Amino acid sequence: MKHYAIIGGGPRGLFALESLFTTLYNNAPDAQVKVTLFEPFKYPGAGWVWNPEQVASNWLNITERALQDLPGRPEIKLGDDVIPAFPSYTEWLPEEKQNPPATHPDQFPPRAKMGTYLNARFEVLAEALKGFGLLNMVEETVIKLTYIAPVFTAITENTSITAIDEVVLTIGHQDTELSEQLQEWKDHVAQTDNALLFTEAYPVEKMINANITSESVVAFRGFGLAMIDQIRALTLQQGAHFEMLDNDTKEVAFHAGENHPQRFVPFSLDGLPMVPKPINKAVDKWFMPSDDAINAFAKAIHQGACGDHPAKDQYFLLEAMAAVVAPLFLKLGDKAIQHDLTEEEVYFLTINYLNNKSLAHPLLLSHHTPILEMMQQQVEMAVGEAPVSLDYFIGQVWRHCQPTIYREFSYPAIADDVVAEVIALDEASKRYSYGPPVESIQQLIALAKEGLLDLDFVNNPEITCVDGGWQLKSDDNKVVIDVMLNSVLDSPQLVTVDTPIIKNLLSYEMIEPKHTDLGIRTDDYGYVEVPEGKSFVPLAVLGRLSKGSVIGVDAILECFGPRTISWSERSIALMKNEK
Repeated sequence: MKHYAIIGGGPRGLFALESLFTTLYNNAPDAQVKVTLFEPFKYPGAGWVWNPEQVASNWLNITERALQDLPGRPEIKLGDDVIPAFPSYTEWLPEEKQNPPATHPDQFPPRAKMGTYLNARFEVLAEALKGFGLLNMVEETVIKLTYIAPVFTAITENTSITAIDEVVLTIGHQDTELSEQLQEWKDHVAQTDNALLFTEAYPVEKMINANITSESVVAFRGFGLAMIDQIRALTLQQGAHFEMLDNDTKEVAFHAGENHPQRFVPFSLDGLPMVPKPINKAVDKWFMPSDDAINAFAKAIHQGACGDHPAKDQYFLLEAMAAVVAPLFLKLGDKAIQHDLTEEEVYFLTINYLNNKSLAHPLLLSHHTPILEMMQQQVEMAVGEAPVSLDYFIGQVWRHCQPTIYREFSYPAIADDVVAEVIALDEASKRYSYGPPVESIQQLIALAKEGLLDLDFVNNPEITCVDGGWQLKSDDNKVVIDVMLNSVLDSPQLVTVDTPIIKNLLSYEMIEPKHTDLGIRTDDYGYVEVPEGKSFVPLAVLGRLSKGSVIGVDAILECFGPRTISWSERSIALMKNEK
């Protein structure tokens, strides 16, 4: 009997477990396996990111319409026994919410709702597997992993599990070493009265329960999705509310409470806001490439990443994207900002913009536009009430092309530096492709109009530690804040991860980074690559910490993607070959 250990029981651990037994049923029904799954969180399947008990003001940034691509699990036969299928996310919803009209505003569910689904999906499978004696759950964190061929030992604070034949690492967000800036602020707070610092963006409940009052002035290090969740938590959970004024545009008015801060001060390195996704399917169709365009794009990406003549730089991606964007933008007609450019001129303008996001052009929204006005213009584009700029258009087309990029760019055969360049391009797109719902931006607009959201310091202010907190300075404006919230999520940069198991694996040279800015180097099936001349080690890494070998590690749909299936099929094939 082959003994697997799955370390990490969030969505990827769930799908690894599902894939293993589904593949076993389909390819080696007579084989015998058992699994030990390590997950300390009380809601396995969900993980802490999708905690079913978190506040409802934490929203997903993906629509329920897009979640139609999250598949269910087929039934699994184990001898004469059957584990019943589990529905897809969409099938799990009430029937009236499964296929809303194209003109209805898209729904963005709370993270807790997704967590409830994931946990329910896990529990059905786990209960059956435990009943058959095939699954052992260890509700602890693995702090050390040793390998003396051919077996591993996984060690927690209280337990040691031995005789493990294969390990699958499916851990998600990991603690990292504090940046120089955050460490300086942490040292400052230790010597300062009445100043609060939160170095991690989640859980927001810590902020809700802290001594943050109506007298506090709160700054946010970061101007993205986590900041929006934090602001909602600090207002809506303290008696404030938003009044819906227009359901078609999601325009809202803010009604303040007495107990929450009356001034919020966000800032980031570029000061640019997240960009809202289209309001509904009807508007989103403007940005959807045809199947032929996506197929041509896929071939170009695959050729650049894995072809006979791998790309020497990131321009193959820029050119492939521009080839999709240019004809589609011209088809917009009067829905776009008026222009007289040819398809070829739009093609080259797209490449130039992707290579330089601050490019000035009449078809591009100027970065010098006041931030409140910029958010208002982008909302108008998102709801179809204003001509679409080329940058907004490119961002939404990129979102539709993203699954193809993630699929075709997995395990690329190009230089690591080029991989880092491509990932940087994708990260830069996330202002648009991972953008929030229109309603989130409308909430920020309402807060700014009421004077609670101060946008005067948003673009990389000068920050000085002072008595009682920090001083932010931008041009001639100054403000002293006493609460600093970090809303920047750590990137999966292996060399900065500060958790015991990763430090342990690095120290024993069982893993290595693909690039100083990236995650673990793995092969085409998710197994850790070993140096030439060394024996294969049955250690697979799926998900966030393999960034660089794969991309798209932060998307919930990618947790249920083909790369995990590739691992399970390879693992079962190796097991059959050993017999």
